[in-house]
Amino acid sequence: MRQPNHTRPESDCSGRRRPDANASAARTAAAVALAGLVCAALLTGCAGRSKPSVEPLRVAVAPFYPPIVFEQDGEIMGVEAELAAAVGARLERPVEYVRMTRQELINAVEDGDVDVAMSGISVTPERASRVLFTEPYLRVGQLTLIRIEDLTQLAGENALRKPGVRIGYVDGTTGEAYVRENLGNAESYAFATVEEGVRSLRARRIDAFIHDAPTVWRIGAGIDERELMGLYHPLTDEALAWAVRKNDPELVATLNELIAGWRETGQLDQVLNRWIPVRVKQKMR
Repeated sequence: MRQPNHTRPESDCSGRRRPDANASAARTAAAVALAGLVCAALLTGCAGRSKPSVEPLRVAVAPFYPPIVFEQDGEIMGVEAELAAAVGARLERPVEYVRMTRQELINAVEDGDVDVAMSGISVTPERASRVLFTEPYLRVGQLTLIRIEDLTQLAGENALRKPGVRIGYVDGTTGEAYVRENLGNAESYAFATVEEGVRSLRARRIDAFIHDAPTVWRIGAGIDERELMGLYHPLTDEALAWAVRKNDPELVATLNELIAGWRETGQLDQVLNRWIPVRVKQKMR
């Protein structure tokens, strides 16, 4: 009767048993897999160190000032939005808009809550004492918006100084400062937004509305506008610029370099002409 054919482990010449081939292969595969995991972890770590996440450029806006900066269907638009996109592209940083009221803009910059405020801000001595301003990208002034039917009564240089004239402005703006400092005889009314002031003008609750030139240009030059018009003699001479916190002169220098380059190439005028197709240049009286 044949004996069962038992497979016996092979041994070397010394009599020691040789390792099982399958077990050896399994250990080799496990070692390779482990090495792969270690390499992957190292590569991931190296990749993370070589490509750190980019900090967004935090831009403060009060989006109630068309065509300079406004919000439409949840999107920030206007002159400032187009220029902010160009700044972000140059700095290779994504732009993150921080929406707020005009009264909060300078505080947000001063406190470091944002990197820059780009919201049609006029440079004033009080503001310049708290933040750094870039070179101006646009010079404007306060203009007067009236009803066309009131042209004969309000077109004169001193017409707004008559007692009882009802004048509106946006709260916290240089328009408000002009009214308080120069039109003491007028009945003054503060509004939260341009839209509120213009509605009151149309509804005859005020006689004139004072705001920055771009606003008056936009409304008065409207193709379908038959009721309102702008008086194109500037009441003030102002510069619009961007505000940066005091301890960040490097960002101001970079922004000034960009503005100078855009002026030289004509890119700045192209942006302004797209959003403000009508601009009237007149000397201060």
